[in-house]
Amino acid sequence: MFFNLQSFKPKSLIPVFVLTTMLILAVIPVNAQDSGKNPLVLEGFRLVDKFADNGERAIVIEFIFSKNVVNMVVLENNKQCFKVIDKDDGDELPLEIQMADDQVEREKRNSINLIIKSGIESLKTYQIIISPELESKSGEKLGEKLILEFAALGIVK
Repeated sequence: MFFNLQSFKPKSLIPVFVLTTMLILAVIPVNAQDSGKNPLVLEGFRLVDKFADNGERAIVIEFIFSKNVVNMVVLENNKQCFKVIDKDDGDELPLEIQMADDQVEREKRNSINLIIKSGIESLKTYQIIISPELESKSGEKLGEKLILEFAALGIVK
């Protein structure tokens, strides 16, 4: 398909970008399948800067996986599968890990939240490391270590 850039309006670029992004995201889990079983994959994540009523600040990182990762059968194992480190010096940051009760909040069974309440410094890079041992209720493991990086623009003391 050829686009004439002189008559191309910037508003019409947004649907193309969104559609392309959706297609890329839709292809990733399909290509990850290898043994006839649906594998456990990280489908998405987001970082949210939150402020509590008492003024405390925290960074919340929500991970969405393709399968139930919070069931009590795998809960304790999966709590040990996350860490956040300072990329420069390797220091591990203290984390709170939130997992919903999949019997009560079924819609959250594929989600794990990491909460960082202290240790983030401005203009530093951090790595979130997810162990290959992360396991779904049905027994599939992540199978490979995932490393995600983010840079902090503010301070969480």
